Amino acid sequence: MSELVAQPRSRGYLRLLLALLVPSALFNSYDAELRAVLLTQLKASFHVGTAAIGIANIPIGSGQFVAFLVVLAADRIGRRPILMWSILGYTVFTTLTAVSWNLWSFAAFQFGAQVFIGAEFGVAVTLLAEEVPPERRGRFLSWLLLVSPLGAVLAGLLVAVGFLDNPIGWRAFFLLAAIPLLVVAFARRRLQESHAYLLAAQARAGLPRRSARQVVAGAFTIWRGAPRPRALAVGSIAFLQGLASAAAVGWWTYYAEHERHFGTGTAGTFFAVAALVSVTGYLACGRMMDRLGRRPTSIVYTLGAVGCAVVTFEVADRWVMLPFLIGTAFFGVGIAPVLSAFATELFSTDVRAQASAWIRNGFGNTGSVLGPALVGILGASTAPLHSIGTAVIALALLFLVAVPIVIWAIPETRDESLDRPVSTCEQRA
Repeated sequence: MSELVAQPRSRGYLRLLLALLVPSALFNSYDAELRAVLLTQLKASFHVGTAAIGIANIPIGSGQFVAFLVVLAADRIGRRPILMWSILGYTVFTTLTAVSWNLWSFAAFQFGAQVFIGAEFGVAVTLLAEEVPPERRGRFLSWLLLVSPLGAVLAGLLVAVGFLDNPIGWRAFFLLAAIPLLVVAFARRRLQESHAYLLAAQARAGLPRRSARQVVAGAFTIWRGAPRPRALAVGSIAFLQGLASAAAVGWWTYYAEHERHFGTGTAGTFFAVAALVSVTGYLACGRMMDRLGRRPTSIVYTLGAVGCAVVTFEVADRWVMLPFLIGTAFFGVGIAPVLSAFATELFSTDVRAQASAWIRNGFGNTGSVLGPALVGILGASTAPLHSIGTAVIALALLFLVAVPIVIWAIPETRDESLDRPVSTCEQRA
């Protein structure tokens, strides 16, 4: 076999790649935000209480854990096949969500949707990081991830303009998601496999084929040797960020309506405005991490997220709350590009998708599942904290632990090249 030489992708292909991967970020957030902005309607439709909705987030969010296994396959069979099949699975389960007959059938269908959208999004970030040159990687990651709040914007605006008044109510929101995905599924035939993956596949071409047991054992590669402390450090930050952001995003609309007595339209509009403005958080994060570095960017965004979240869930005046709600989204959700950079740039090609899966689908998703569930359990009127707002503030303050982790355990990765079999960070370790 002739040696494969990685050639830089053209600007035109990189723009096409970004366009083909954007839906994974858009619908990753659209699905989650629907469960937030439609929380009151879901309670009424299924005749359940606040605690039950909080608990239902556990099986729904566990779909991201199963997505971990799918993402692992991207290190063995390639990034492209996983992306092609995941969009079909997500479309099927999102459509089925519209026919849910009780809370637990809803949770089951959303579990399936989370498996596929989680796998698609995780592999999309890995593929984009591998294809884009280091000097532009931060900006491209921010452009991909900034689409996430647009999913929240779409969900919030649909509620604000009265889309709930359609004949089938909240179910129409999920049917709406399937239409554009079918178009993207056709267009993705132009997607190519990443050079970094092809180089890694060529390097192991002469090695014996691994057994199923060896493949499973290989899923724990990053917990042996040099990658382990970095995986644990980045994973811990992802857990804390998921815990705080999912709690705030998942419960703000309900909190605004029931503890601050906002109207449904006002709450939906505020939510959409905050999500829309948060797009600039992604853009600013991408530019800042390329110019100043990943470490200082992550610290600034962490402190900004915690400070704004505390004020958002503490003040009563809606016009004082709005700018801090925007700040919570700007920093708390906008930090995603730098976390994605840590999760890819710190690891070599042969374990990069695996590391991303552990960090995002394992640690990050654990936080995202526990955050809303803990708020629902601890913040109910008969629960220990007696307030949704107090419960969210408590989880937001835990995110401050990320600052010393960044300072003491994570190296700077701004100039890291991802074409090397072993990353320079691993060599330094």
